[in-house]
Order: sequence, then C-alpha cells, then structure tokens
Amino acid sequence: MKGLLIKDLKIVASQKRFFFIAILFSVIFAWTGEDVTFASTYLVLIISMLTLTTISHDDFNGGMLFILTLPTTRKIYTKEKYIFAFLNLMLGALCSILVCVIIGTIKGSSIPWAAIISSTAGITLAMGFMLAVTIPLEFKFGVEKGRIAMITAVAIIFLVGAGGYKLLTDVFHVDLKSTVAELISKLPSNGQLVEIIIGSLMFVLLLAMLFVSYLISNKIMKKKEF
Repeated sequence: MKGLLIKDLKIVASQKRFFFIAILFSVIFAWTGEDVTFASTYLVLIISMLTLTTISHDDFNGGMLFILTLPTTRKIYTKEKYIFAFLNLMLGALCSILVCVIIGTIKGSSIPWAAIISSTAGITLAMGFMLAVTIPLEFKFGVEKGRIAMITAVAIIFLVGAGGYKLLTDVFHVDLKSTVAELISKLPSNGQLVEIIIGSLMFVLLLAMLFVSYLISNKIMKKKEF
C-alpha cells in the first residue's frame, strides 16, 4: 500500500502548477471577498477531486493491468484509494482554514471562526459524500461512464429526498422544521460544546459514508475483469 500511496503522491506532485493556481485563486477570493467562507469551500472542492484524478490516471491505457502485476491486490488497491481520499479531504479542510485565518490576520479583520469551520466542515462532508458515490461507480463503469452514472445517481438521490420531504409534509403532515428545532433545543446551551458535538457527528458520518462505499468498491473490484 505504501508504494501505491507514493505513486498517487507523485501524480499529485506532477501537478504543482495546478496547486499553485488553486491556492492563488483561494487567496484572491479570501482577500477580495467580504465572505471568506467561499475560499474555504473552494480549496476543499479542488483538493478532494485529486482522488478521482489518480483513478483516471490508473485507468488510462490499461494501467490497471500493469498495477495488478505488481506485488499488490485488488483489496489493497481499493483500500489505498479510500485512505488517499480521506487524506485529501483532511488536507483540503486544513488548507482552507489556514488560508482564511492567514488572510484574515493580514487584513486585520476579525476572524469568523464559526463560519469558517462550519462551512469547511459542510463542504468536506458534501465532497466526502460525492467521493463515496463516485469511486464505486468509476470502479464499476470506468471513468467516463462512471461520472455520467454519478450525475444520474445524485439526481436520483435529490429527487428521492425532495419526494420524501413532500410526502412527509404534505401527505403525513409531519412538521420537519418544528421537529428539527425541537431537537436543536435539546442540545446543551454551551455554544462551543454544541459545535464540538455537531463537528464530531459530521466526522463520524464522513467515516461511515467512506467505509460503506469502500465495502461496495471492494466487492466491485473483486468481480471486475480488466
């Protein structure tokens, strides 16, 4: 697995210009915009996509056939991709917070910690969900067809969610807003403690999504013919 991680890191390192441009744009957004949270979401979005870039690279010109001749297995390859995806998500979140804090300090403005952390956590969870859906689809259908399938799957999830919301509110007359408000009211009054609880739940949810996705991808890779 160490060799696969080194391979992916070298692929990422070969795109130094891309990294420089991404960080430059995030700095510009943080410096010129009134809301620095956009810069934090931008970097997480860009860096998390590197996992899909490495899958595309591996799939190019029958590269997987060569990789599987090395002293590795399909299970190790799959596990490495999810570890790499998790590391990218954490790196993106860390870089986003650092950029916002550094720019805020240089500008001498107050740093909206709550907004930065909440927006970073939200986009990290969203991108984790996107990777959890996309990686198995790319393993199953290949890079091009997998991304089309990912768009279709996200659209279906959105439609099911919207339909479920309508069903609960219009047919069963469930007041979801009141239910959520009641749950929030039961949280501790200490603001910092609430942030810690919500952050912990989001982190656990991220790990759970990636783990379930890994199990699905592992089954796909075991049966896949190259």
